[in-house]
Amino acid sequence: PFRQVCLHSLVRNAEGQKMSKSKGTGIDPVALNEKFGTDAMRFTLASMAAPGTDIILSEERILSYRAFANKIWNAARFVFMNLDKYETSGGETLEALASPEVRISAPFAVNGEVALVDRWIFSRLAGATAQVNDALEHFRFHEAAHVVYYFFWGDFCDWYIEWVKPELNSADRAKATAAWKNLFAAFESALRLLHPFMPFITEELWHQLPQREGARSIALDRFPEPHAERIDAAAEEQIALLQEIITAARNLRAEMKLDQKTKLPAHLAPASPAVQSAVENSLDTIMRLANLSSVSFAKPPFDSTKGNIRSTKDFELFIANEAAMDIPAEIARLKKELERLAKDTASKQLRLEDQTFRSRAPEHIVKGLETTLAERQAEYEKVKERLAQLEK
Repeated sequence: PFRQVCLHSLVRNAEGQKMSKSKGTGIDPVALNEKFGTDAMRFTLASMAAPGTDIILSEERILSYRAFANKIWNAARFVFMNLDKYETSGGETLEALASPEVRISAPFAVNGEVALVDRWIFSRLAGATAQVNDALEHFRFHEAAHVVYYFFWGDFCDWYIEWVKPELNSADRAKATAAWKNLFAAFESALRLLHPFMPFITEELWHQLPQREGARSIALDRFPEPHAERIDAAAEEQIALLQEIITAARNLRAEMKLDQKTKLPAHLAPASPAVQSAVENSLDTIMRLANLSSVSFAKPPFDSTKGNIRSTKDFELFIANEAAMDIPAEIARLKKELERLAKDTASKQLRLEDQTFRSRAPEHIVKGLETTLAERQAEYEKVKERLAQLEK
């Protein structure tokens, strides 16, 4: 009677023991559902359902996915609370910003151009949707769960919402309207993508959005389909660069044990005019998300004794704070970084010297490995130079 049957591995207790009533090693799923929520339990099981591997079910793992459910709920609460403020100030209603007809027309442009971050989120959504559809079709439930987890928590909540906050309350109504419409379109699609794994919270939030007349459940709505035309490699590459700069600034502050509330100036040495242009176009966002007072462009080398530096193939970032800097600790960190880069470089060199690998691997794989090797070698030289400067 069944066209397809999926057999999963054993679900064992936290100690890895097989569940047995006589041995008292069983787990009561009802009790866990009441304690952590059914969505958290369901997502935990799906995320661990890798073929050929038994599922070791522990409360710690379920707790982490309950935190994921809380993240989604809090993100939705933030959106709706800010929408109330927007409506009160004379903005459009929820129906005008998030109706099914509006959502299907996203992404929306301002003055004929879709914002970089909107192009990025819909490109990331299209990629995640394609991956989830493929994984579900081939019964890789754990892979689908991980993809939607990282998209919803990382891309949507941690980056996209934080990025567009100023636009949601912009005095420029056209810009604000487009931001709200794109936000709701991405949010609703993400809910449908997440629904098979967390059916209860997604059902509740989906009904808070305008739906077609007669719509009864998110489970009966269409599952998201990949939109290849939304894939925007250029936008993803540019946002990845900006994220790397912001993350580098945050990490520098943490390592220097600086007050996270204090805004500091930073100096940036871009590796190319394209990098500088990308930074200039998103300068306000970088300063806001990295909590910097300014970002000035400069040429390396920077004086490592007067601050901390982060180097990548695309930029060098310098935050000056001599009093806060622990030079011995920075030297130790740089030595570890040199060791890591040396091992990585040696590994890639060995692989490229392997004639069997070169003869069998596709050309684009070999070229990609050669490019990565060159980048690692450049990073190694930069780190080595900074270490020598500090040790003097």
